[in-house]
Amino acid sequence: MKKILMITVGVVILAAVVVVMAEGHHAVKNAYFEPDTDKLRQVPANLLVIQPTRFPHTHGKIRHYHENENLARTVGRNVSFQAMMAEAYDCDFAQVILPPGTPQDNFDFLVTMRGHVREQLRTAIQKQLGYTAHRETRSMDALILKVNDPSLPGLMVSADSESNDVNYKNGQLNFTHKPFDYIVDGLSQGLDKLILDQTGLTNCYDFSLAWNSDTEKAMQHGSFDLDRTKKVIADWGLGLQPTNISMNAYVVEKAR
Repeated sequence: MKKILMITVGVVILAAVVVVMAEGHHAVKNAYFEPDTDKLRQVPANLLVIQPTRFPHTHGKIRHYHENENLARTVGRNVSFQAMMAEAYDCDFAQVILPPGTPQDNFDFLVTMRGHVREQLRTAIQKQLGYTAHRETRSMDALILKVNDPSLPGLMVSADSESNDVNYKNGQLNFTHKPFDYIVDGLSQGLDKLILDQTGLTNCYDFSLAWNSDTEKAMQHGSFDLDRTKKVIADWGLGLQPTNISMNAYVVEKAR
């Protein structure tokens, strides 16, 4: 009797997940995709959703919720297919190698299922979008990020009392209390290059940069202009130097 009950419960949960995957844009609330760790913790359990983004005018973000240092939930709002694959395979954006014809539009995703979160996201991508990825070692172009000016004129060390925030005003995107690896990740995604951080910087910083819809689109699809990016970070006291390394890449392909 106990075994039958367990099977029945499992079938009900699986059925609920299948419905959400098939009709996610009707079955879940917009509020569930708020990229905030505390809010993600409060989202109902047993959701597995991938959908065309409902938030095209917001900044793309991915957030996690951990339990006992293990990834328990993940949410992405208005992120590119490449960024979603990087999350699913737990790798850097630039390690994802896309073939021609992959989706160009952005997505929202949400996983609140128990178990291996990224594995479930990979399975959902395969079932819904028809793509998977395999790992192989490749020689890849990369960029070394270094400090050119130790005074870091464009980066202000953030006080511990400041809140982590991003706001847009008068054509400028202003970042508050962002850890340095946030900058590294942004450069990697915007340039679609692996960034090797050799700055030794570990503080949180306040900084700003010019921003518009074209910049947002370039960020999402890894098409930042390298020379322009170098000029921006030079104002912060940073520089980029090209290199080449052998490392793991995740090659995306149509699922068989």
